Amino acid sequence: MLPYVTLFGKLQIPLYGPIFVIGFLLALLIAIKISPQYSVARDDMLYASIFGAIGLLVGAKLLYFITKLPAIIRNFDKVKKLIKIDPEYVLNFAFGGLVFYGGLIGTLIGVYVYCRKYKVNFIGIMDVYAPLLPLVHGFGRIGCFLAGCCYGVEYHGFLSVQFPENDLVPELNAVPRLPVQLIEAGLNFVLFVVLFLVMKKIKLKPGRALGIYLIYYTIARYVLEMFRGDIIRGKVGVLSTSQIISLILLPIGIILIRGKWVEKISQQK
Repeated sequence: MLPYVTLFGKLQIPLYGPIFVIGFLLALLIAIKISPQYSVARDDMLYASIFGAIGLLVGAKLLYFITKLPAIIRNFDKVKKLIKIDPEYVLNFAFGGLVFYGGLIGTLIGVYVYCRKYKVNFIGIMDVYAPLLPLVHGFGRIGCFLAGCCYGVEYHGFLSVQFPENDLVPELNAVPRLPVQLIEAGLNFVLFVVLFLVMKKIKLKPGRALGIYLIYYTIARYVLEMFRGDIIRGKVGVLSTSQIISLILLPIGIILIRGKWVEKISQQK
């Protein structure tokens, strides 16, 4: 666990942000380079990515807030008092985290808005993104591991991790943990390599690269949620918020792979 580094003896810099930005910029450079192969202009790829990045941030924050909303409603009287005493604490509680699926949905919406406004091939851009989304996400999960968030269940076997004592997440060091963040990062990097190599050798039909990504990741995420040990995630019954969203997105991935209408849409601007 290394949530931040200290420079010049005083300046503390959180590591999650820089690590995520490195992944994002690397993915953006690759996207701009390969976009002409998918009939997408490099300028459109750049500007669509800016729209997508805005959507990512808004969506990730909004879904995090939604997961916190039940607790806010249950303790509304306390929240009203805290707003007067410590508004910064309330804001951090409500919007202090990020949820990946919110970021993914926000990215899709942001890119779609750009494509609709400037008459650009949405499916073509998303196919370029398909191998790069797991690349960025893999960097993000490494950032989660360093920050001590999204941690795994108690685990005493091979490759278990004992986090050091800390004030940020005091319950984290109580027991050895399964490094679920690194497992997810590894699965994302594997998908990036495999899908990127496949797309270099085979001209996939429009929408199929994105469909493969959605099917692979939603199944992996549904299973990995069973091994998460953090208690801040939203739940509906026995399913976590991310498991519910996985069940919604999985059929969309299947439709993208099987649907012939996707080819017709991809030809429209």
